Amino acid sequence: MDWHSWITQQIPRTAIQRGGATVWPKGGHGLIGDTLGPIMHAHHQASEIFYFVSGRCRLEVGDGEERFEPGDFVLVPPLLPHNLWNAGDDDLLVFWLVAPNLMHDKWHTEGFTPAEMSLKVARSHVAVGAALPSDANIRSTLITLSGKTEQAGAHNSLAGQTRPEQETVLYIVEGQANVRVGKLCGTLDADDFIHVPVQTSYAVTPVSGPALVLVFEMPG
Repeated sequence: MDWHSWITQQIPRTAIQRGGATVWPKGGHGLIGDTLGPIMHAHHQASEIFYFVSGRCRLEVGDGEERFEPGDFVLVPPLLPHNLWNAGDDDLLVFWLVAPNLMHDKWHTEGFTPAEMSLKVARSHVAVGAALPSDANIRSTLITLSGKTEQAGAHNSLAGQTRPEQETVLYIVEGQANVRVGKLCGTLDADDFIHVPVQTSYAVTPVSGPALVLVFEMPG
């Protein structure tokens, strides 16, 4: 993947969420666009997800650490101190979301309590049939779109509408799909993603063959 193009995709920052694509380049010192830098921090009222697209990650979490490889997925709950590092010799590509986006209280870097340091992440791996960790702030769902109604365990297409105070992000993991958001429509390839604003309808239909789609709803 050409990550230089991948990270140009934008998700508007709202009071409901912030996030998008970022990279810790090979030989770099941090994630591109990360104003905080690699430092232990916590979100007091917000949750965060990481989907590791490529590379290897070491995630400090409280008083321990977790290792992640391509396709791994993690939910960091509120209050849990964490810090992300590139743990390999290649570029680390990460898709992330934080919800809600509390501009007056984005993060804290000190004063962690023993109870907060003992908290744990919830993790999974993005693959057909996998259940992904969710909470009240971010509901994450992995959906297989077969394009064929007779295929067991899969959907022919995906359609929905966000609520008055809810936003959604659609991420194409595998395949190619026609995507409509409101009155806008287009074709997304693997590792493309799009934001769905509040009170907006959306639909996803695979172009040819199956498509695997990550659906993030905030709040969940």
